Amino acid sequence: MGSSRLKGKSLSKICGEPLLLKVLNQVKGSSLITDCIVVTTDLVEDNAIQELCQENNCKVFRGNKDDVLSRYSKAAEITNSDVVVRITGDCPLIAPDTIDEVIKEFLNAKCSYASNTFPYTRSEGQDVEVFSVDTLRYTAKNAFEEIDKEHVTLFMKKNRLISKINVSHQYYAFTDLKLSVDYNEDLNFVRKIWSNLEKEFSKKEFYTYSEIVMALKKIENIKSKNIINDGLYMSILNSTNDAPAEPLSLSNSLSLLDESNKYIPGGAQTYSKSWRPHIKGVSPIFLESGKGSIVKDVDNNEFVDLIQGLLPNILGYANDEINKTITEIAKKGHSFSLPHKLEIDLAKKLCQIIPCAEKVRFGKNGSDATAGAVRVARAYTGKENVAVCGYHGWQDWFIGSTSRKAGVPKGTIDLVHTFKYNDLVDLERVLMKKKGQFAAVILEPVNFFWPKENYLREVKEIAHKHGALLIFDEICSGFHFGIGGAQELFGVKPDLATFGKAMGNGWPISCIAGKSEIMQVFEDAFFSFTFAGDVASIAASLKVIEILEKGNAYENMRAAGITICDGAKAMAKATGLGDYFKLHGHHNWSIFDFIDQNGNSDSAIKALWIQEVTRSGVLILTTINISASLDQYCVDKVLKAFAKGFKRVKYCRDNKLDPKDLIDGPIPIPAFKAR
Repeated sequence: MGSSRLKGKSLSKICGEPLLLKVLNQVKGSSLITDCIVVTTDLVEDNAIQELCQENNCKVFRGNKDDVLSRYSKAAEITNSDVVVRITGDCPLIAPDTIDEVIKEFLNAKCSYASNTFPYTRSEGQDVEVFSVDTLRYTAKNAFEEIDKEHVTLFMKKNRLISKINVSHQYYAFTDLKLSVDYNEDLNFVRKIWSNLEKEFSKKEFYTYSEIVMALKKIENIKSKNIINDGLYMSILNSTNDAPAEPLSLSNSLSLLDESNKYIPGGAQTYSKSWRPHIKGVSPIFLESGKGSIVKDVDNNEFVDLIQGLLPNILGYANDEINKTITEIAKKGHSFSLPHKLEIDLAKKLCQIIPCAEKVRFGKNGSDATAGAVRVARAYTGKENVAVCGYHGWQDWFIGSTSRKAGVPKGTIDLVHTFKYNDLVDLERVLMKKKGQFAAVILEPVNFFWPKENYLREVKEIAHKHGALLIFDEICSGFHFGIGGAQELFGVKPDLATFGKAMGNGWPISCIAGKSEIMQVFEDAFFSFTFAGDVASIAASLKVIEILEKGNAYENMRAAGITICDGAKAMAKATGLGDYFKLHGHHNWSIFDFIDQNGNSDSAIKALWIQEVTRSGVLILTTINISASLDQYCVDKVLKAFAKGFKRVKYCRDNKLDPKDLIDGPIPIPAFKAR
């Protein structure tokens, strides 16, 4: 009754009956639940709940309002049950068959905990959690954080010693819809659904999931609402103080950097993996190992990695299935003197899943692929100029268009022309400068900002009108937004496309895919190197595609990505930073920034936030790169680190401090801006 967001919601009327009674009747429709008990507080305001339960022959247990876990634990003991099914009291549309499906999967799996919420495989409000009484006892004994006492099953979800499954329902709809009741607008929406249920199926004791879906379909203009676990996010935020996070021990990292600088220009092989984008003296510089989404540095500090090697590790580090595949193929030989059958297998598979792919050539990194695509476009069209939008690699043909053009011949620089994303007028302006002289228009079809309606289709039309080929650079978007890339997502087929990064889950491989008549030009346009047919990386790529197609990787990414992004936005708003913290992009790949009152990027505040997040155990740059290996342990750690960052920034602003005085190192300066 004491909900902070909607007081008295448990007894709010839905078609003439209290919300809680609707929940109870739906739960009683389960064929597998043998006993039902309502758990509430011992506050006077909840006397009404006890009275309702007594009137409807339902058991009730009351306990301390601040220790929900203790209430559940004690309630479970008086039922003499071996298994607990947890349904929250704000879900009046919970379907009995949804409950039964989760219970059956729990019993079949013989695990300790099961749910259908990570990811949600039915609407939020169809939440079911099932766990053994032994698991509840273990949780009550070992959960010491206040947040774990408030959120009953949080400890179970994030504890890696507790075996768990997420249930994928065979039939589902409206998975992005919120059907629980937290606010008055939720209550009114549920009332509409319930009214439709009674009209369509008459008044019954309970309704099935398919009936609820049918009632939903009667409502016009339903707006999906991302599932926002406000209560959890606020609990994490409120349990975090604004004191600075403890500095990390980095002596081994700093020592290795001194050694590295003696022999390696820049101290690393990749600019974005060097110390320069990080805060020197705050962030680790050398990593030693990684498994899933967890990495350890050379000083034995452990981090949840939200960089993921600059996007390749879509399944996480050291994936067991991929490691096994690589090991087996390596035993038979590696870099052969003639082609291997696996080259055909992967090329054929890519032609099946990538809309524009009729033929394929392999490279080792993204720059290989984009350079090859531009070369074949020039050979095919007989033209030299290229229009570019986004980042397309380190090679001369592109990097000459950026500030990092040292060593690039002026003649090469003059052939590349940049245009603005989502601006068709600017593309026309660029192409008209050298009318009829462009070989290709190459762009990232999507990055952190979504294309405007029909933008990609019109880019294709404009490119072809000017006699140029359209190339989609999907090195980053490929596989992260779906198995067929952005071109499948938006329904626009380019002439050529490049893929890489996630294609091998960290094993070096990329590809150029496109129309057969264009790709055939590779017979003359030279694109050849020793390791292009590396069978280990090719085998890895085949396994990655198999896992993405047949497993639940995308569902896991969606669950982790939405939770992390929603959590960040909710915490920013709660700390008064909602107008200054900006998050853009897809939940699988997003970018954040802090802005000042004039709307300009505030690099000092951003660096302060990153410092606290890093010291709290999360490795991050300015993007949030989601991996399928981000489990609830990792997500919980990320949210706690974000909370520390926001609390520290709030402290800085509230006390009118200069953030530079709170940062223990130089503020990073970007190499250049391409997007």
